[in-house]
Amino acid sequence: MRVAVVSYHSSPVHEPGSGDAGGMTVYVRRLAEALARRGTTTDVFTRATDETRSPVVLSPGVRVIPIEAGPRTSLPKDELPEHLADFTAGIRAFALTQRISYDLIHSHYWQSGLTGAELATSWSVPLVHSHHTLGRVKNRFLASGDDPEPALRLAGEDEVITSADVLVASTDEEQRQLACLYGASHDRLKTLHPGVDHAVFRPLDAAAARRELGIGDEAMMLFVGRIQRLKGIDLAISALAELVPALDRPVRLVVVGGASGRGGEAEVERLQALATSLQVDDHVSFLGPQPHDRLPLFYNAADVVTVCSHSESFGFAALEAHACGTPVVGTAVGGLTHIVRDGRSGFLVESRDPSVFAARLKTLLSDPELRRDLSHEGVVAAARFSWSETGGKFLELYECLVRELSPELCTC
Repeated sequence: MRVAVVSYHSSPVHEPGSGDAGGMTVYVRRLAEALARRGTTTDVFTRATDETRSPVVLSPGVRVIPIEAGPRTSLPKDELPEHLADFTAGIRAFALTQRISYDLIHSHYWQSGLTGAELATSWSVPLVHSHHTLGRVKNRFLASGDDPEPALRLAGEDEVITSADVLVASTDEEQRQLACLYGASHDRLKTLHPGVDHAVFRPLDAAAARRELGIGDEAMMLFVGRIQRLKGIDLAISALAELVPALDRPVRLVVVGGASGRGGEAEVERLQALATSLQVDDHVSFLGPQPHDRLPLFYNAADVVTVCSHSESFGFAALEAHACGTPVVGTAVGGLTHIVRDGRSGFLVESRDPSVFAARLKTLLSDPELRRDLSHEGVVAAARFSWSETGGKFLELYECLVRELSPELCTC
């Protein structure tokens, strides 16, 4: 089977953690690699930039094909739709000149879905679409001071939902959102959970990880992800301010990730100013994005990973943390409720009150035996997710769609 994957705004070649490279970037790459191990050939089409000018072979059976569409520079997401027509034409020209035909298209994020819908019609092949985030959900849980998702995105999502043969949700919660907020019919919805690479994200010696990272004996809170207002890192900083005088040992918040989106740099400055105003700036370290294969060192060095998002479609950081045996304290939103076992592998907090969040952190950081129990349960929880299993389920879906005339037969 040959699959065309459309990932317009984010290339799997890029390191996740800054710009537009995040959990979706990991998802696209790991799924393609898992499918390749099962004999599927995947071409991932993405917009060409200065960083991705020519085709790249990620692994046997997985290629990334950059398509010229607009300037070869990073563009804000709100400027990308104007280049979609060139992107779609470029993919069509590539397939024609290379004399390649595809059995199925899998698009990621709404802009890619518009291209996927047009190509699926012209090629007469099924379209599978993964949204990853939903505009109506983000607007519903908008952070104070954040810009709402524009009407163009909401209309684009509606069009993709109407066009796709199957819409893949990462969690049952996302499937309900697609049905309730967008009116997607249940017989075109299928929940397939992402995975985690257990060969990379696994428990390591915590003391050795701390030595390699130059971290001392202080309690370590960790945030991993792109820095944008949606991620709610201000909650972690405000909770830290209450923890500093409450714990019997020093505590530090380590932020791994870079500015994301049009307001990303301003958000970094806002967070730094907040830390200064709360007099904890010497307890917060902004380390910028790190290579993905280096993240296990940070997870294993940390006492707890904080995930403070206002909304979260899945929560890769929480899953990677648990795979490394690190407890999570997070907000009870989206996919986090599917990953973190409240009271068993970490804590989920309904409130965004820093005092409530700090109380959970203090409970965890003050009790080594509790941390050991949560750590063990986290590994157990993460064992449910693997890219090998996810790849197998996606291949079953793909093969069914290619074989059957009615997509509804493939979502049962």
